[in-house]
Amino acid sequence: MFIRSDQLDQLEKCDGVRYIKVITGVRRCGKTILLRQVKDSLRRCGVANNQIHFFNFSQLHRQQLADWQSLINLISKKLIENKVNYLFLDELEQLDHVPAFLQEIIKHQNISLYITATSRSFLARLAPLQSQLVIIPVLPLSFAEFCQHHRQPANEHTLYQYLNVGGFPFAQDVHDQLTRENYLDGVFNTTLVNGFAKHGTLCNPFLTKQLAIFVAGQLGLPINASRAVSGLKKIGVPASSKTLSTYLTLLADTYLFYPCHELDLTTNRVKPTNAKYYPVDPSLRNYLTNQKGVLSQANLEALLFIELVRRGYSVYANKRFTFIADRHQQRTYIQFSYSIRNQHEYDQAIGSLRSLPVNCQKQLIVLRVADILSQDPAVPMSLLTDWLIENQSV
Repeated sequence: MFIRSDQLDQLEKCDGVRYIKVITGVRRCGKTILLRQVKDSLRRCGVANNQIHFFNFSQLHRQQLADWQSLINLISKKLIENKVNYLFLDELEQLDHVPAFLQEIIKHQNISLYITATSRSFLARLAPLQSQLVIIPVLPLSFAEFCQHHRQPANEHTLYQYLNVGGFPFAQDVHDQLTRENYLDGVFNTTLVNGFAKHGTLCNPFLTKQLAIFVAGQLGLPINASRAVSGLKKIGVPASSKTLSTYLTLLADTYLFYPCHELDLTTNRVKPTNAKYYPVDPSLRNYLTNQKGVLSQANLEALLFIELVRRGYSVYANKRFTFIADRHQQRTYIQFSYSIRNQHEYDQAIGSLRSLPVNCQKQLIVLRVADILSQDPAVPMSLLTDWLIENQSV
């Protein structure tokens, strides 16, 4: 069981009864495992078992979920007076009346509350409690965690392995490709069925999967519903723009894909349409396209984007730069190049970065680079394999 040390550190910093800790991310990325690791940590610190309470809402019947007042009573009876109670609510979004339920729970002054969720829309439902929330995003294992788990060096060979195995925890010790594909098929299909059920939308699994396949094959290219309609029509799959727009939203809401919108630097406004979509994990792209993960510009750009998201950046696309990344009121302009073989290619790669004001944060990231470069000291350069394992805590 891989220890998610970064997330555990974040949870430890906000421990206490004051905050509601919300652990969110795509299905099977390790949220429940993280809760168990928190429980183990509490026990090691001397917290008694009767102070730790775990409820998995996905295992409750529909009737139980509808009667949330009875759930409140059940939980209240288990609480130990005059001691801090640690309450873990796994997959709470199964419940319809979440804000009212949580408001009743937090009336107890001695509860440290942890909950998990698998959709962005669930966070919107928690808006009435926004001032009390701490959001802890969890993604599949990063390249750095992959290297650590498999005790491999951070080099191109290991990066190729990561692009093919991916970061879902279960997949790390599965050596049979068919078993891994069946597992990803379960992750994808369960995510869609649950996602449609929560949205109250009629489910067309075939069309949704065809859309996901199309999106996975368009890495690095802007996509909107009209373009998706045109792309699917070419392979004989008719659909309306309205339907595909709904399904695109669902793919993003369930964290299967992350949208990257274009930022207009002239107005500093985000364009609402024509976003690029990146899969949450490289194995998901392989599963959908039925292709191996290769060391290509598009695959590595997707990996770079997800790593920026993992490090807490708000990431945007732009015609002049690979990415523009904002974090802690600091903006970084990033250019990614697969290979730089000579001085001319280097100068081309940093041309847009050089044109920025001196005080701007700039970063050139490359997979391969020649040794003969005369580098510009104003533009830091990193090898992708080194950058991916840098300690960049949120």
